Amino acid sequence: MTYQQPKLGQYDYYEVISALRKCIKLGNVEDSIYWANVIMTCHDSGIKIVAKQLWIMAAEDIFDEAVVFRASAVYQMAGKVKENDHIFFLVARMCRAEKWWESPLGSEVDYLWAKATGDLKERPKEIPGFALDTHTARGAIAKRKGYAIDDRFSGTDIGRQKTKYLFDRDGRLDPDEHPDEQFWVYWEQYKELLGEQEKPLQGLLAMEGNLE
Repeated sequence: MTYQQPKLGQYDYYEVISALRKCIKLGNVEDSIYWANVIMTCHDSGIKIVAKQLWIMAAEDIFDEAVVFRASAVYQMAGKVKENDHIFFLVARMCRAEKWWESPLGSEVDYLWAKATGDLKERPKEIPGFALDTHTARGAIAKRKGYAIDDRFSGTDIGRQKTKYLFDRDGRLDPDEHPDEQFWVYWEQYKELLGEQEKPLQGLLAMEGNLE
């Protein structure tokens, strides 16, 4: 039995999907809208099919957060309302949106993604020391044993304040830099802000109470 490719009217289903995706990449608004319309006209679930393809393309190719979120919203609502204006508007917007290869950051991410794949195979990295805080098993064990742990970038109160202190001091975060002694003055002021610093009068009254 010969396998029959599914059809969209006079067209092959998968060829139309491919044409839609390629035309969006090329920024061809007219043809992109045409192929989206073919799918939506010739298939009972056409809106859902197009919305899914737009979401996949947004995740793979579009380097514009607003367009990616919009594609996600369209995908979630596909088929829940009969109006399809949002599909065609999104197709046009995606044609004009910045693609990852057009962005320096997008190209950098693509390069580093490939490098990460190779590093994992050939040059696996060690877990950095600052990752071993109290939220990890090894960090928690080390702290219980009395060892100092590197909590400069952790999510605890003191870790968050060390992060802020280092940035305020240096204008950046550097894994080789550590807070100086002045941090503890800052930390005491922060604890007072939290209401965790014992006030002198309260301390004196507590001492007097113990003497009675």
